[in-house]
Amino acid sequence: MVLLGLTGAGLAVELRHRRRLASDPLRSVLATPLSGEAVPVTSSDGTLIHAELFGPDKAPTVVLVPGWTETLQIFDLVTRRLLDRGFRVASYDLRGQGKSGAPVDGDQSIERYGEDVEAVLAAVADGREDVVIAGHSMGGMSIMAWAAAFDVADRVRAAGLLNTGSVGLVDSSTLLSGRIPAGARERIGAKFVLGAAPPPPISTPLSRSLLRYAAFGPTATEGQIAFFERMSWECSAAVRIAAGTTLATLDVTAGVARLNVPTLVLTGAQDRLTPPVLSQQMAEMLPNPVELKILPQTGHMSPLERPGELVEALASLAEDVGLTGNGGAAG
Repeated sequence: MVLLGLTGAGLAVELRHRRRLASDPLRSVLATPLSGEAVPVTSSDGTLIHAELFGPDKAPTVVLVPGWTETLQIFDLVTRRLLDRGFRVASYDLRGQGKSGAPVDGDQSIERYGEDVEAVLAAVADGREDVVIAGHSMGGMSIMAWAAAFDVADRVRAAGLLNTGSVGLVDSSTLLSGRIPAGARERIGAKFVLGAAPPPPISTPLSRSLLRYAAFGPTATEGQIAFFERMSWECSAAVRIAAGTTLATLDVTAGVARLNVPTLVLTGAQDRLTPPVLSQQMAEMLPNPVELKILPQTGHMSPLERPGELVEALASLAEDVGLTGNGGAAG
């Protein structure tokens, strides 16, 4: 951020932002995310995926799949709490994002994302019977795409779908006014909501305000927003556009029907990108739903906004299938 060119009211807004950011206790935590044991993964199309492992090998494993324009650090607050609860945690950067390689042919189709899930599970949890998997936003969609093509119960005991949807993302989004005709809303949404329009190159009061509106609930802190803003900047334009195109036409409902392990569905009451109606639809389609949890005063970024509530929900899900932290098994 820079102060050059700001005058009057704009300067006052920026100075207030800096004071709030400096006083946010999450700022220092998020500025120094955890670093785990690096695990190289090669997906079926040859794409190199960067995964990391945290915690003791003997503890039950929670695999966390990040979303579009996110890296595995999006789960940092969640990972810390899961480690405190005695779980082993694995996560990874999606193809073309963070430290993961970009596919040679640029393939960002949801089927490839599903294959990446299988490759990561094979690398970090092969042969284990104590695995819970959860994905945020496009991470949840990746899990559903994986379920459509692979044997879910052979790999995991339970699953979590967090702030995500299986179909109709543009039409369901509440970012744009319902007064806009459906056809125009779809065209605008595909371009701006789902990624063809890049973020601004610097943080400004306007960019932060728009990001807060689009992705966060009313109680989000300056530190949370600044953390995700920087992460979003670092996603390349090519990946943003290709993955955004995938999201605009997404339909992984076949995978929902095959996700036959106990499954948690969680979202924010004020999630504008994947609103609660999408979670309700998935919960109705799932073979074995355990809970539909809608967090109040929460937007799309529950791993940042509500890490405590999210970890409680995941720990409860693990306990439902006989797994507890500290390397033990319930019962």
